[in-house]
Amino acid sequence: MPISQALTRKGNLRVREILDATVRCLARDGYAATSIQRVADEAGLHKRVVLYYCGSREGLFDAVVRDLGDRLFDPLGRALAELEDPKDIVERGYDTIWAAITTDRALLVAWFGLRAEAITNPMLASTANYISDRFRALISGLIDRMVLLGRVLVIERPSLEVMILACSQGLILDYLERGETAGLHEAVTEFQGWLAAVSLAPR
Repeated sequence: MPISQALTRKGNLRVREILDATVRCLARDGYAATSIQRVADEAGLHKRVVLYYCGSREGLFDAVVRDLGDRLFDPLGRALAELEDPKDIVERGYDTIWAAITTDRALLVAWFGLRAEAITNPMLASTANYISDRFRALISGLIDRMVLLGRVLVIERPSLEVMILACSQGLILDYLERGETAGLHEAVTEFQGWLAAVSLAPR
């Protein structure tokens, strides 16, 4: 993808403008109405500038989703790198990811919109899966660490990975639909308690 090429400082700033404009368009207008021209207009750039950096409409959406995934999971991976106690991992993990999620609602709206579109548009499938794949890899790595420390899973691993991913996405979707409610905070607390208890300490 063209955006992965080495860029000057000015080029990086231009790409940031393009990605931010794309997120605003996706969140406000939806996938179908977000064209290269509309993104260019939103960013105050000529269409050919957007094409120069992104190559195509699909390349643009791919860059947006990868940028979102990296902004969510790079800090999360760093925050959890040295932790071993499941309770600490759950608390620090949710504090970190929830802070990222609630910082920019438009990013999440754009991502969920692209995920919904990917159900009927195979060209978007790998793009839309990027965030889920990164989240799944993070979950898998944390489970590996618990097992290496001698902890025993109380749920079969494949089921556990699916449940963590599905519940987390469900909580995020509830936040997008209704905002930060008392019910959501209670559900997050209950989910954290469940997560901390899905492995038993070594005997």
